[in-house]
Amino acid sequence: MEKGMTNIKRNIYKLLLFLLSLLVAFIVYFRIFYNILPMYFGNMESLNKNVLAFGIVVFTLYILLKMVFKLQNKWDGYLLLLLYLFVLTIGLLRPDDSVSLESYFNVNVMLILEDLRVNEASWSVLLINLVLFTPMYFLLSFVPFLDDFLKRFIAFFTLILVIESLQSILKVGMFDVTDLLLYIIGFFVGFGVYCCIKKVFRAQKPRNSSQF
Repeated sequence: MEKGMTNIKRNIYKLLLFLLSLLVAFIVYFRIFYNILPMYFGNMESLNKNVLAFGIVVFTLYILLKMVFKLQNKWDGYLLLLLYLFVLTIGLLRPDDSVSLESYFNVNVMLILEDLRVNEASWSVLLINLVLFTPMYFLLSFVPFLDDFLKRFIAFFTLILVIESLQSILKVGMFDVTDLLLYIIGFFVGFGVYCCIKKVFRAQKPRNSSQF
């Protein structure tokens, strides 16, 4: 009986979290993402693409809220990782007919300095590239066989090499060493944030247990 009541409470909490996710996603999507996404994703005037993007935001927020309140199941981490990889795929490997590149390889790291000097839009691209892979370390922690830093870094580095190579092969972008460096910096930033948050939660556990 008590177990049944506990399950009912958990389901009620999950429903409330889902409704909260809908509300927050609605505000965030139409205040922020609705204007930003067309800069990086093609044909965002399509209703279907907006519905898909909104759904991704909703479920991402919902899963994160479940994790915060410790209501997640064993599949939520995998689902979050799949959503992230899906967004990466359509964002970085999308065909873009408006882009015409003379060379599909760039190994000159110093070119980014010239781009930043003459093109203000390059600053936003730089920031996006830094932030893009910040969640990667956290998300890879849900994969059981990637159980230490080195394994997660190897998985991450392999992924970005594949993405950059496919951008060049498919001619939807270039293999850019600068992008690789920015992705790596973002990964290490994410690792640092992950460690800090984990340390905070570990410090709270003894404090909470001492209250009982």
